[in-house]
Amino acid sequence: MPVRVLRVLPGSVAWELGIEAGDVIERINSEEVKDYLDFIFLSADDELDVLIKKPSGERILYELELYGEDLGVEVEPIRPKACRCRCIFCFMDQMPKGLRRTLYLKDDDYRLSFLSGNYITLVGLTDEDWKRIERMRLSPLYVSVHTTNPELRAFLMGHPEAADVMEGLKRLCDMGVTVHTQVVVCPGINDGGELVSTVEDLAELFPAVKSVAVVPVGLTRFRQGLFPLKPVDESIAKEILDVVLSMGEDFVKRIGSRFVFPADELFIKAGYDIPEASFYEDFFQLEDGVGMLRRFMDRVKRLHKRLSHTLFVTGEAFGSFLNQAFEKAKCQDFEVLAVKNNFFGDTVTVAGLLTGRDVVRALKNARRELVVVPDVMFNDDGLTIDDLTVDDIAKRSGKEVLVVPTEPDEFWDFVKQL
Repeated sequence: MPVRVLRVLPGSVAWELGIEAGDVIERINSEEVKDYLDFIFLSADDELDVLIKKPSGERILYELELYGEDLGVEVEPIRPKACRCRCIFCFMDQMPKGLRRTLYLKDDDYRLSFLSGNYITLVGLTDEDWKRIERMRLSPLYVSVHTTNPELRAFLMGHPEAADVMEGLKRLCDMGVTVHTQVVVCPGINDGGELVSTVEDLAELFPAVKSVAVVPVGLTRFRQGLFPLKPVDESIAKEILDVVLSMGEDFVKRIGSRFVFPADELFIKAGYDIPEASFYEDFFQLEDGVGMLRRFMDRVKRLHKRLSHTLFVTGEAFGSFLNQAFEKAKCQDFEVLAVKNNFFGDTVTVAGLLTGRDVVRALKNARRELVVVPDVMFNDDGLTIDDLTVDDIAKRSGKEVLVVPTEPDEFWDFVKQL
C-alpha cells in the first residue's frame, strides 16, 4: 500500500514543488513505495524520480536532484504486524482493562526491529519478508530467544512455529545480518542449566550473533488467570548473575567478547554495584536496560550546582542511583523522590511504567516547588499510561512540573540549565 504524506516541512524541496499533506507517494525511482521503510531507503539517493498521486487522482512525476538536501516530508508510520505468539510472561497480558488501545498492541515486526530496536520472535515471517531483509540488508536486528530448547521455546512463547529459533538465526547470519538477542528469565523454567545451554548455543553463532541480554521477567499484579510465574527476587537475581557473569568472563577468554550481558535491574535486585563502562563493551543493548545506569552515571562530571528548589521524580529502581549521581557531581540541596508503582504493583519499579496518578499521589506532601519528571513516563503524544499530560500532573499536584530527557547527555545538559 503506497505511503501517504502527513506533513510537508515549510521551505523544503517538497514545499517548493507543491507536494501537500494527503498526497500519496506511489513510486521512487520506479520502485514501489509500500511503507515508511521503503520511503527512507529509496529517498536516500541524490537523484530521485518521485511519482505522486494527488487526492483528486492526478499523478505527477517529479524529477529531483537533491545533493545532500532532504525531500522534506513526513510520511505515515509503519503499521506494525501483530505478534502471533502467546508468551506466558507477556507484559501486555498483564495490563488492566480500560487503558488506551495502543497499550495492548503486541507488535512483532522486523521493520521496527531494524528502525527502533524492537525485539521480534521470527514467527510468521513470510518468504517475502526474508527476501526483503536480505535485499535491504536490514542490520542489526533484535531477536527474542528466551531459550534455544525447541520444546521449551514453543511452550514459553505459546506457538509451535516458535520452536526452532536457531534455524532462523542461522538464516539471518548467512545473510550477513548482525543480531542482538534477548533472554527473559522466568525462574524455574528457563534459568539455571537451560540458560547456560541457551547462551552457549547462541555463542556458536558469534560474531554474527553479537550479544545476549539477560533480563528478569516483569510481573504486575494483574496476572489473574495467567500461567503462575515466580518473580526475580534478590536471591534469584544473585543466582542469575553468578551464571551470567561467570559465562561472560569465560567468553572474554574464548572469543574476545563478554557476549552475554545482564540487565541493570538484576544488579539492582541483587544489591550489586553497577560494573564499569568497559564491562559493556559497545553498549549493544541500552534500550533493553543493559548498561543504561553506567552510561548515566559516567556522564556526571563537574556539575557543581545548587538544586535547592528541585525535586527529581523517578521509579524505585533508579532512585538510589540518581541520588548517587547527584552526590558524585557535588550537587547541593537536591531531593530525589522514588515513586512506588501502586498501579502495577510492587514488582514493577521502572520509571517508564509510572502512572500520572501515582506521581500526583507521591507529590502530595512534597515541599519542593519545582518537580522534574522523566520523559519515559510519556508516549509520543505526551500522555502517561493513564492518559495524563505534564500539565495535568502540574495542575493536580500544585507544582511546577518539567519533563527531563533520560538520555544521559541530554539529562545533564538539562540539569545544568536549572
